[in-house]
Amino acid sequence: MRVVIMAAGVGSRIQGLIHNKPKCLIEANGVSLIRRNVEMLRRHGIHDITVITGYKSHLIRRELGSQVRYFDNPFYRVTNSIASLWLAKDLLDDDLLLMNADLYFEKEILRMALDQKDHAVMISDSTRIEDADFRFGVDGNCIRKTGNKLTNAETDCEYVGIVRIDKSFIATFKLQLEKMVSDRDMNNWWEGVLYSFIEEGMDIFHEDVAGAFWTEVDTPADYDRLLSWTSQDRKVHSRRPVMIPLAPELSPSLNTVS
Repeated sequence: MRVVIMAAGVGSRIQGLIHNKPKCLIEANGVSLIRRNVEMLRRHGIHDITVITGYKSHLIRRELGSQVRYFDNPFYRVTNSIASLWLAKDLLDDDLLLMNADLYFEKEILRMALDQKDHAVMISDSTRIEDADFRFGVDGNCIRKTGNKLTNAETDCEYVGIVRIDKSFIATFKLQLEKMVSDRDMNNWWEGVLYSFIEEGMDIFHEDVAGAFWTEVDTPADYDRLLSWTSQDRKVHSRRPVMIPLAPELSPSLNTVS
């Protein structure tokens, strides 16, 4: 299993709160989002992790050190994430987990994503409709409609920001990625590759994680959601000292080179 984490964006909608640093370096309980996710992956035995950087990449490299592989997108201000993924296209040859870097999610969501067996599965949440950002309309476990313009009536769930692609589908996915980039579709999201398959009538699946907590951190409202959850989480941990996370400088997983 390989993991590619997309971390090139500027995050202009939340820069006023995060003081000109990449969104993935926002901290929850004293640990940055991206550091927490890398640690979680490593605890699941996944060490083949690539981070695609762009905006202030040196800060992400300083945060993660030598535990991950890096690709830098020097054109991050004039391209979207499809270009970032294209830079790492030579890594697309095995079971693959793709995720956005500005995510906080419970470990149950990672377990569910890793357990998927269909050729392409996008993680979703059916409890997030009223305030959903990117929306899915689904038929059973197949995604039929996508977009941030779907009405609430057309929306069955919100996209979480994590995708599992099976090795059997990687060559097809990679070919479509390269075609879209060669057609100069450089302002698309990396997920646009999967959405293009849906438009062509191919089944792309989703897995509903309703009941588990997650949030992207793309807006001030997202940041408030994160702070509210982690504050509650901290109170729970304070009653059970053995559950308190190690401080970043003491974490053993970050002292081992992948």
